[in-house]
Amino acid sequence: MTLCQEPPFFRSSLRAFRRTAHQMAGPYSFLRAFLSLAHRIQPTHRSRQAANVRERKRMFSLNEAFDELRRKVPTFAYEKRLSRIETLRLAIVYISFMTDLLENT
Repeated sequence: MTLCQEPPFFRSSLRAFRRTAHQMAGPYSFLRAFLSLAHRIQPTHRSRQAANVRERKRMFSLNEAFDELRRKVPTFAYEKRLSRIETLRLAIVYISFMTDLLENT
């Protein structure tokens, strides 16, 4: 899509608006068509907001789980906070070490 092009959803909404405005003859038909179209678009906005809330909750839960894993995996006190991938890799090494320790005793 180039800078001058409208996104596809804009074109389809514009077509729907024009079709609705044409069907509503009489005074204020343009305004009624606009309000009708706005009413149809609004649920999409609400569902997007709901999806954003769900995604924020999911990320919060994931971050809490990583924080708990960071507390369980031994590290040096002066180290910086581990990234997610560093935490997972260190957890793998630690679990492997503990497994070997249990098997050899």
